[in-house]
Amino acid sequence: MSTAEGESRAEWQNKDRTFAWIWWKSATEWAERIAKWVDETGQKGVVLTIYELRESEAVEKQEWVGMDEDMLRRCLEVLVKKGRAQVFGQQDGSGVKFF
Repeated sequence: MSTAEGESRAEWQNKDRTFAWIWWKSATEWAERIAKWVDETGQKGVVLTIYELRESEAVEKQEWVGMDEDMLRRCLEVLVKKGRAQVFGQQDGSGVKFF
């Protein structure tokens, strides 16, 4: 299972290969959708919690609402690597700032 660009849609989550994520969209595609939403809603420079990005009224009509937290963090890593976001704080209280 892969995208037209060759990016895998399946990602093993343990070394025993008994648990995998099957991505409807790749982490990169989700990251771009989140970044677009950030731009469109004026969230650049604002700190949002992981909870707000997953569950708040602001995202209730977005495709990623309710996304598994680990998957969302993986998507945010894409934006961090591109210098478009910073994730900070502890696991339960993590915040994300978008640039």
